[in-house]
Amino acid sequence: MSMVDNSNGDESDDEKEKKEILQCMECFNRLFVVASFFVQLYYEKYILK
Repeated sequence: MSMVDNSNGDESDDEKEKKEILQCMECFNRLFVVASFFVQLYYEKYILK
């Protein structure tokens, strides 16, 4: 019985970890978009003179 309870608890922990990972990925994607935007501005301003 305890093994079944532990497996259920692990599943809920895995779901929490998945949600945290998804949030981190969303934050990383936003940072990547902002960084690529600034790189594009820099490229257009200084390299394409």
